[in-house]
Amino acid sequence: MARPSPDVPVTRTAVTGTARLRLAAVSLLCAACGAQAVAQPLADRPPRSAVSDVPVPGVVRAALQPQQYDGYAIALIFYDLYGGTGQPDQDRVLRGRIERLVAPVASGPFGLPVAERALAEIRGLAGVRQASYALFASERPGEVVLVVTATLAADTAPGARGALNTGQASDLPVLIEDGRTLLRLQFNGGLGVYNDHNPWFASPATYTARSPIAQDPPGAGNATWAEAWVEYGVAGATRVGDTAGYVFGEVTGITSGATGQDLFRSDTRTKTLLEKAYGGVLWAQQGTGRSARLAVGRQNWQLDNGFLFSKFAAGANAGPYPALYLNPRTTYEMALLAELKVDRFRAEVFDVDPAELKDFDSGTRFQGVHLSWRDKDSWDLGMTAYRVPESRTVFSSPQGGVPREGQRTWDLRAGHQAVAGVAGLSALAEVARQDHSNHDVSARAWYAQLGYTARELAWKPSLMFRYASFSGDDPTTPAREAFDAPLSSGLDEWVQGVNFKKVVTNSNLNSHRVRLNLVQDPRLNYTVDWFRLWADVPLATGERAYGDELDFAVRWAVSKRLYFLGVAGVAWPGEVIKAQTQGAAKPWVTVQASLFWGF
Repeated sequence: MARPSPDVPVTRTAVTGTARLRLAAVSLLCAACGAQAVAQPLADRPPRSAVSDVPVPGVVRAALQPQQYDGYAIALIFYDLYGGTGQPDQDRVLRGRIERLVAPVASGPFGLPVAERALAEIRGLAGVRQASYALFASERPGEVVLVVTATLAADTAPGARGALNTGQASDLPVLIEDGRTLLRLQFNGGLGVYNDHNPWFASPATYTARSPIAQDPPGAGNATWAEAWVEYGVAGATRVGDTAGYVFGEVTGITSGATGQDLFRSDTRTKTLLEKAYGGVLWAQQGTGRSARLAVGRQNWQLDNGFLFSKFAAGANAGPYPALYLNPRTTYEMALLAELKVDRFRAEVFDVDPAELKDFDSGTRFQGVHLSWRDKDSWDLGMTAYRVPESRTVFSSPQGGVPREGQRTWDLRAGHQAVAGVAGLSALAEVARQDHSNHDVSARAWYAQLGYTARELAWKPSLMFRYASFSGDDPTTPAREAFDAPLSSGLDEWVQGVNFKKVVTNSNLNSHRVRLNLVQDPRLNYTVDWFRLWADVPLATGERAYGDELDFAVRWAVSKRLYFLGVAGVAWPGEVIKAQTQGAAKPWVTVQASLFWGF
């Protein structure tokens, strides 16, 4: 819905040292310009250090809120270093120490406790006067770039920080920070105002009559409402002695509320629920690129770009759990994640249970393994296999009921960041096959996309085309062919139309997508998406066209703490929607304004 996802391309830069990660190959963003939003003002900053990474000249980007991208893979770590100790050899040593301290962050997906703890240890280094970090979008879909900014100086006096150490309220949200431990308060939130004209294509009964959460759906005309949420809790991480081992965890709750007429209800309501509650252990051998981690509990997790598993589909945000468009709840009810990383190779085992509405929980679990190999500036290769060991969901079909339990899926992924040696030209494709251990199931899903970024042009236009296909069930065959992808989501990736997403899932769906992204300045960019959607298997009466949708989004990094997302979209009903609504369908228009903040 209106939850921000990274789509501002980032710069391709050379990263030295053993802590380098998978490179975001084609990019539009200058690390120096982006980091200005989170470090000291440019006028007060000394010159860039000779040991710093060097950004592509003249390229810009906008910072993202770290709280919104917990669980995203890190494509690149960029070291943006300023000043110096006056001794070039000592500066090089400091650079190496900073890289080694960032190694735990590089060992897996972005996690706030581990990142904040690493930053605390960097601040404790003799020779480092100031340190911060920021996240930026990567052109590797579903990934982010981490920029570590530090000012080097000879006259530093490292000391403990945090309100519990110093008694200073100005140190908040940090409670304890020293060279080994970080404990901080979490306090994030968002609010928004939304208007949908002719929601449900002006025929709500067609799409909500069987919905148990649609207590009072809107009719034709305007539906206007407001939403807000706040997340609060604590997060922390600590190093175990002088070893390469770390312990980390987080506990938060979310209170959300809504008032006005949304897509399902018109009453004013609030809900408070546990959000994050997880702990983990991490081993990261500094200077080797080798690491292992294990985390268990309510946490965020996403597989690549969300084609099969998106963090934005893991939680429930509708009906009795208000904040439908803000989508604040993104953790799994329970997730066991184990990961091993050796340089470019990564292996991950997952066992996840989505956090569904309490009264309608299907008891579905997914167990699988994911393997990937990524070159820093070319190939992105991956393989995933997973199964459904438990689920109460049963699909109806002409062949009889087919349970989700027992379902198996295999997936292959391949991408390249400089196709034919052309800077800015990228390609990505993925194909998945699905069967069942006890029933006749034969389903498939795949997509292929090609993108190009014109770095030398004003506003750095980036154009992408994608064709995607999720198979539908052919009633004339003995097998069930409908592909099942209940956690496929993400506003910038697999929400295929902000309006059509409410009535068309990623099953029995083919689509064309064209995206244009424009960067006006370091903090502001615009995105235009056009979708054409049609059924893979025609309806019984022969219709196939769902329709077309045009969406416009503006993303504004107001400051390090504030992030604005504006969305406007119109969906034109095709022959399928017109047939389903007996000809009553009208275009569905949405206008959304959301502001997110982090403390």
